[in-house]
Amino acid sequence: MSEFKSNNSFKEAVCIETMRVFDSCSAQDCLEDLEVTFAEPAMQEMINEASYIKTKSVEVLNTTFNIDPVPFNKGFYTVDLTYSFKVDFDVYDTNTTTPQFATGNTTFSKKVILFGSDGNTKHFASDDITAERENQNSILPDLPRASVSVVDPISLDTKLLPATAENPDKTVLVTIGMFAIVQLQRAVPILIPAYDYCIPNKECSTNTDSPCELFEKISFPTNEFFPRSLDNQQNCDCNNSNGSDDNCTDK
Repeated sequence: MSEFKSNNSFKEAVCIETMRVFDSCSAQDCLEDLEVTFAEPAMQEMINEASYIKTKSVEVLNTTFNIDPVPFNKGFYTVDLTYSFKVDFDVYDTNTTTPQFATGNTTFSKKVILFGSDGNTKHFASDDITAERENQNSILPDLPRASVSVVDPISLDTKLLPATAENPDKTVLVTIGMFAIVQLQRAVPILIPAYDYCIPNKECSTNTDSPCELFEKISFPTNEFFPRSLDNQQNCDCNNSNGSDDNCTDK
């Protein structure tokens, strides 16, 4: 990270516009038995012939939002989220032990209620499409901005259900563990103290080292050759939670 010079001398109060988080919540969801769809017929045929499948990975492709004010509760909003997942599988049939690859998609929707404050202004900026939408006679309510942060989901279970009279194809159900943080934000002007402009204290340099010279500057990764025990890992986690250095080593 670049370091910047600062004399820590308060000079003036300046007004900036930034996104303020008015409310947020964390979610630890177990998404049980989500049905997976396969867009390619060849993938579905592979599933129909499978005797066993195993989930390799789960990825969040996209999240869509729908925000609506809560009636009779000013400043609160319902946020409807729909997660879209891509699920990769190893598919085994009865004639081989070498798996084939298949990928499918599934979705999950949930609703949360958060405080997003209120306002009756219309916001126009040169770098967005709000004005364009207004010109198209679209009615834009003054809604907060929703955002969600997720980590890679965890595959907890995979089921391969047999075909039935109602459905001639085999069905794949997955159970996913997911962690997320949902926020409601608004653009607001905030008064902050200003000390000075951020002036870097070092010059930009062009790296002319040869690959071997560059490699010699890298510290030897000793810890990678000596795996930590469970006790060391727990001590590391405890130390990190107390704000100590993230680099833990065996004693």
